[in-house]
Amino acid sequence: MERKIIIAHVGDRIAAVLSEEGKIVEIHYSPQNEPYALGSIYVGKVRQILPNINAAFIEIGDKNECYYSTEEKYSPIFTSKAGKKPFCVGDELLVQIQKEAVRTKKPVVTGNLNFTGRYAVLTSGNLTVGVSSKISKPKREELLAKAESYGGRGYGFILRTNAADVPWETVAAELEKLEEEYFHIRRIAGTRTCFSCLKEAPKPYISMLRDIYQSGLAEIVAQSGTLYEETRDFLAKEQPDDLRLLRCYTDEQYPLSKCYSMEHVTEEALRERVWLKSGSYLVIQETEAMHVIDVNSGRCMKKKKEFLAMNLEAAKEAARQIRLRNLSGIIMIDFINMGTDTEKQELLAYFQHELNKDRNPGNVIDMTKLQIVEVTRKKVKKTLKESLYE
Repeated sequence: MERKIIIAHVGDRIAAVLSEEGKIVEIHYSPQNEPYALGSIYVGKVRQILPNINAAFIEIGDKNECYYSTEEKYSPIFTSKAGKKPFCVGDELLVQIQKEAVRTKKPVVTGNLNFTGRYAVLTSGNLTVGVSSKISKPKREELLAKAESYGGRGYGFILRTNAADVPWETVAAELEKLEEEYFHIRRIAGTRTCFSCLKEAPKPYISMLRDIYQSGLAEIVAQSGTLYEETRDFLAKEQPDDLRLLRCYTDEQYPLSKCYSMEHVTEEALRERVWLKSGSYLVIQETEAMHVIDVNSGRCMKKKKEFLAMNLEAAKEAARQIRLRNLSGIIMIDFINMGTDTEKQELLAYFQHELNKDRNPGNVIDMTKLQIVEVTRKKVKKTLKESLYE
């Protein structure tokens, strides 16, 4: 599968776009300068503990209090203790922003610090060594055997999908680099004042460069100026092998955003109705509790025995829309009713296959008696709509 990354200014925001086989599947908007970005590490202070919900609120600066679950099984790294209890008001500790603030919900922070590279993630709390489940079993076992020597060092590693496509020496070099970064943060943490930012997360479009699957990446197009320069500098330092893929877009008469129809794709992704080639369509709506997708036969004149084909087409587009709109939490999809269990299982398997193309794949839970498919998807970033209007 051919992939392409496009980075451009759209109005007062920066858009990072992922295209697969010539079709946009992800589009992420971010402001020019975003404080308290996802992945940043701070020295926070415990302001309030709520035992009834097993949570605490931790300030990371400017009276910005974040939600912290006290049920975390990982021991946080304290820089100053205010009492003898495991968790006390006034404690200062290292926290990392795990989820962005959404509407009335505060940002979520964790004491399990993650240091993310292209091939691996170092975790301060989870001390095990793991390998991405998207890697084939034989390769996964091979990588796990090579990574075992990194266990028992007071931290853990997760080898990412990209680790399967490069020599082990490349992965090992990154593991050493992440280890060095982790210990550097630990060394300086005790010397920094409360609310200090010890590690500033990379900008969202830089994160996409780091997180995208290496396989099939054919081109990186960045708008001339700051976006191109920052992209070039990052690749030169962190991913020099990808510098050959970078292209600077310099046509000032025809913006890069229009060249790839970013505004048009965004406009379509904000509509409730999505038409399919067969003449059927999806209706995508948001409620307070969940997202709901209804598959409607519309102008499609297929017979009942062809409903499976219609549902498979809808499943493919629903998976793309979930990814494009960055929908998360509980998602319910009302497909067209089918008669046999075999057809139902084929639909569920195909839908999961399409969801797995995502870096943050949804999980098909089951189909209810009313033939409504239940899906969950981890919420990390804002939805497309929230990133534009909130």
